[in-house]
Amino acid sequence: MTKEDVSEALKGDAVQGWNSSYQRPVIHQVASAPMPSDCQFSFFDPSEPQCREVLLDPGTTIPELFAVLRQWVPQVQKNIHHIGSEILKRGCGVNDRDGLTDMSLLHYCCKAGAPGIGDADTAASFARQLLALSADPNLRSRWTNMRALHYAAYFDVPQLIQVVLQASQPGDVDATCSDFEFGTALHIAASNLCLSAAKCLLELGANPAFRVTGSLSPAISSYDQQHFELWAH
Repeated sequence: MTKEDVSEALKGDAVQGWNSSYQRPVIHQVASAPMPSDCQFSFFDPSEPQCREVLLDPGTTIPELFAVLRQWVPQVQKNIHHIGSEILKRGCGVNDRDGLTDMSLLHYCCKAGAPGIGDADTAASFARQLLALSADPNLRSRWTNMRALHYAAYFDVPQLIQVVLQASQPGDVDATCSDFEFGTALHIAASNLCLSAAKCLLELGANPAFRVTGSLSPAISSYDQQHFELWAH
């Protein structure tokens, strides 16, 4: 079974600019999302002029923008590239973490492609930019122990699975996650009925016979083998 390497991010001072491959990762403090005082919405909407002004304001901090990314609404998730770019412009390292979720920008990208709430192509495009800036696809959130690949599988985003695995080692497709009984991304996709993600993982070499403790097959305990075989073809 794959051993999990849980890397601890180091606290430190971020440097300015986009070239973040040489700085130590930072865990940013927790803040609330910066909402305009007279905003009529309960969520941040970058297309709304007042929110847009806040987004582009250099005084809006990295922790505040991470708080915006935590809002699970289409207005935010479909704008991952705009919000993420503003975070990087403020000196955030590409492998820095949100202090509340311990997620990096690449983790957030893999969520932002979720069907019905985000835009997979936009999220995949921004993920490629992050990887070009030396984002680490193997980083795990300390709270969920999930890699970017696990988030992409959980939220059924095959476009992000492809992008992440292109930047990974061949065996990483079967990396395990302790929060899912040490199952792989394929287990996570199957157990959440993420058909597109499961098919993509199988096409990219995921092992359908990978066993977890007490299981005979990938973690599809609530589905029978016939369903899984249909997914595999």
